[in-house]
Amino acid sequence: MPSYDYRCNNCGRSFVLFYKSFKDYDPDAEHTCPHCQSVDVARRIRRVAIQKPGRDMSQLSSNEMLNVFNTGDSKEIGKMFKQVSDTAGGDLGSTYNEATSRLLKGESMDSVERDLSSRESAASSDTD
Repeated sequence: MPSYDYRCNNCGRSFVLFYKSFKDYDPDAEHTCPHCQSVDVARRIRRVAIQKPGRDMSQLSSNEMLNVFNTGDSKEIGKMFKQVSDTAGGDLGSTYNEATSRLLKGESMDSVERDLSSRESAASSDTD
């Protein structure tokens, strides 16, 4: 539910108007102060969220990539894997894709590595 902040130029009080959707809000409509009934009101901007620029992890040096690993933040590692895969322009294999997906979901690196290693061990013993 979108909300719009206003300040009354007559009594100086602030108030908020709520709408069911952005489409319902009419910026040209006359808005009335609920305290003094004045129509001399001004819309205010309270908070502005600015997205930080993304970090291009595909261009990191090997030492910088190791630093990402050393943080232990599986989501950051997953982002790095995803960016490297996207930059490579192709599929790096199902194991890589699964690891990336699981890390992006926040699963621990140890858990992902353990599961994928045991799966590879089982697959190689089946072919022997």
